Amino acid sequence: MMNATQDVFVDRYQAGIELAGKLLDEPLVADASREELLVLSIPRGGVMVGAALAEVLGCAHEVIVVKKIGFPGQPELAIGAVAEDGLVIWDDALLPFCHRAGGGIEQSLAQAKAKVEQYTTKFRANRPLEIAARTVILTDDGIATGETMKAAICWANARGPAQQGKALIAAVPVCSPHTAEEIEPLVDRLVCLARPQQFFAVGQFYWDFSQISDHDVLAYLEPPREPMPLPA
Repeated sequence: MMNATQDVFVDRYQAGIELAGKLLDEPLVADASREELLVLSIPRGGVMVGAALAEVLGCAHEVIVVKKIGFPGQPELAIGAVAEDGLVIWDDALLPFCHRAGGGIEQSLAQAKAKVEQYTTKFRANRPLEIAARTVILTDDGIATGETMKAAICWANARGPAQQGKALIAAVPVCSPHTAEEIEPLVDRLVCLARPQQFFAVGQFYWDFSQISDHDVLAYLEPPREPMPLPA
């Protein structure tokens, strides 16, 4: 659980269990049938959180593949993100700096698109995502700048009328307060356990923030057998 003194979760799975408890109190979730609920997690770290949500809620769990577009020469700095179907969003504040740095955007974009295709094949066998009439819960292990979550939200909101979800919820254990303000208008509900003012990176809020292998992702995508009771 979140440590009251140090504001740290044990690991992603435990954070997901706590997050599921909060979601159960949300009317959009409480009023939906288990068959109607759909957890879409962003690989890789979000898949552990998504697995915990699906296990507690007793619902389906899939990945939504989104990859950040790295700043040329600084791949950890996101200047945008690519979602499925080739949807791209950009951070307009950072794009001018890319041009001043000598470009390289096309290569960064191509790398991100290739990763999306690779993950869609590996983690979902290229099956299309069907969200029509579903209450969709988008999740990750946390939101810093929010580019990947925004791309996932844009993907969901860009569905045609017959393919639209019934409701769209973004649910994460921890979120930057500034980014939370940007995301809240884009979804029906943003649910997060913590919005700490001192936010530098998602990993600072976990005791165990180990890397997750492809094998781990596939294991966490196994469907839950039945709803798991929350710890007393």
